[in-house]
Amino acid sequence: MSPTLCGLWPGPRRATAVLFDPGGKLQPPLSLANTEPARSALLAWLAEKPASLVIPDTRLAQPFLYQLSRAGHPPLAVWLAPRDLLEAIRLATGLTTRAPKHTAALLARWPTSNVLRPFLRRLTISRYPDQLPLL
Repeated sequence: MSPTLCGLWPGPRRATAVLFDPGGKLQPPLSLANTEPARSALLAWLAEKPASLVIPDTRLAQPFLYQLSRAGHPPLAVWLAPRDLLEAIRLATGLTTRAPKHTAALLARWPTSNVLRPFLRRLTISRYPDQLPLL
């Protein structure tokens, strides 16, 4: 069984998540507030499933990703799409003028593309058990 794929595209006030179920069927897009509880709920829901999250590498500095390294948190595959290639594809396909859900769908489908998959990088977060969070 293939994992659920989720593309997450940030916005100034809200983020958009698009999910494809294991059968490849598009689920209704989710609009998430840019708040800690909303991001935590999405991560917790994805962690309960065999899921992969695809985000632009510009989101790498976001503190919500470090929730994934908490002790006892189920594993979640997080993939980083390169910003420059993503922006080139968005420009060439006209996604820069379309709703954010279309870019989120592009991110969610990225791992299924034989041409784009090699450009993904797997996010690995290592944290020592006695390390204190700075935020």
